[in-house]
Amino acid sequence: MDFRMPMRRYGPTVHLTPAGELDLHTRSALDETLADLDDGVTVVACDMRRLSFIDVTGLDGLLEFARRLNGRGIAFFAYNWQPQPRRLLDLIDGLYPPPDINGKPRCTSTSLLRRSSLQDRAAARRTAGARAGGSPVGRTAAASRSR
Repeated sequence: MDFRMPMRRYGPTVHLTPAGELDLHTRSALDETLADLDDGVTVVACDMRRLSFIDVTGLDGLLEFARRLNGRGIAFFAYNWQPQPRRLLDLIDGLYPPPDINGKPRCTSTSLLRRSSLQDRAAARRTAGARAGGSPVGRTAAASRSR
């Protein structure tokens, strides 16, 4: 199956929708996508619902992609994982558990790909704001009304 990486941009956010099989022969698409991102990008959201298969070399490429984004200060979120890619993430994390540092567990090998989603973060922020009696998005009510 062919691999495609459609990209849409909305202001500083880029939405990617990888489709097909990510493996040794198709992982170069990640490098091409990274090269297409300019300095104005702050978030890359990657909808994985059409990624039907990923092998270890594809996973390595995706992890490197996420690391390079992180190094440029760009947040990376992957969501809607399909069963086969999710099983590979679980398998890698099970085979290579992170060592504890000072009694605290470190991040797993695939933690950059498993960050909470934008929706999860927004819900957590709303919940924290409600508990604190403040605005759920960090603005004062007066600032919200002035818009």
